[in-house]
Amino acid sequence: MKTKVVILGAGYAGILCANRLEKQNKQIEITLISEGEYFQERIRFHEVATGKDRKQILISDLLRKNIILKKGKVTKIEPNKNQVIFQSDLLSQTIQYDYLVVAIGSAKIKPLVTEENSIQSQTSLTKFLSEKHPNQLQNVCILGGGLTGIELATEWKEKFPNAKLTLLETKSFGTSFSKKGATYLKKQMLALGIDIKENVSIKTIQSDQIEFEDHSTITFDALMNCTGFQPESLFSPSELITNNKDQMYVDRFLRSKQFPNLFAVGDVAKLEHSILRMGCVTALPMGAYVADTISDLLKNQNPREFQFQFFGRCVSLGRKNGLIQLTYGDDSPKDWILTGKLAAWIKERVNRFTLFSLRMEKLLPFRFYVWPKGDLYTKHRMQTKNNQDIEKVIP
Repeated sequence: MKTKVVILGAGYAGILCANRLEKQNKQIEITLISEGEYFQERIRFHEVATGKDRKQILISDLLRKNIILKKGKVTKIEPNKNQVIFQSDLLSQTIQYDYLVVAIGSAKIKPLVTEENSIQSQTSLTKFLSEKHPNQLQNVCILGGGLTGIELATEWKEKFPNAKLTLLETKSFGTSFSKKGATYLKKQMLALGIDIKENVSIKTIQSDQIEFEDHSTITFDALMNCTGFQPESLFSPSELITNNKDQMYVDRFLRSKQFPNLFAVGDVAKLEHSILRMGCVTALPMGAYVADTISDLLKNQNPREFQFQFFGRCVSLGRKNGLIQLTYGDDSPKDWILTGKLAAWIKERVNRFTLFSLRMEKLLPFRFYVWPKGDLYTKHRMQTKNNQDIEKVIP
């Protein structure tokens, strides 16, 4: 009897994991469950939000032929019974597994008000485009000065230079970048006419107005929530241990701490005290690693712990400008940055490589995708601070 592996979610991590696992094991049955039939290239959602055309890619076209694709929305995981319940064509179905890989991603946001918009999921993006019509908006407000907020703001102002755009950040803007990087971001955004308000404290948000604690206000005709990622709430009814973001706690092999045949990859996984953050930059390596780990287990081999290191942060600032922030392995910024058209070109190549990796993992008979490996728990910033403290103590 074939070993049954079920993968939930057909994003970057899920598809890569399925293809890589199938080519290494012929005596297994892999089922991939996806809520939609098209692959969502979420790293380009900020481009689509401004009205840019996009090419629809069928998930089935990205999968190796022996992988079973089922369309449906997962409603419950029952790890004590080794089964998953999902809704398909208005019918509730159950599927059994020997190994389960949860790769459902983070299509939700932390809601603030009913009037907000989001580009976090395909559903929210489609809703925004159908209701708001980007070319008709004159006063856009973006909540959140992270990568999503920055890329959406610059993309928007490049496409609609006459529209007013305000970016709100509750902390200091650009804190995850080096001083050079943050300075460059501010300079380029101000040159585009983007109004950056940092260290703000919001009192209330109404249908077309935000009031701050100092009683000042700004108005908008579209409010974009870019304050962070939020996974689907799948684990609470399954009695799996999660954090307050609905991420499942995993061990150093990306397995559930309760059920060793259940893995989580991408945004839905939480490895405590590690350097990992949400994004396809970590989802792809995690998906590839779990495929290799399950293969090792099926061959009665001891798997190695997951290793990963960052090398840089790529940010698009419209179609013709960008910023490459070199980082230490823990994602803390180095002083070195690359900017301008060359940075934009590199960023575009990085985006294309993600989809290219999925296709190559499907087509090639050997494992294609590789990633930078290193200690997941050593933080450069903490090491630097400790060294400075030691220098103060030693005479």
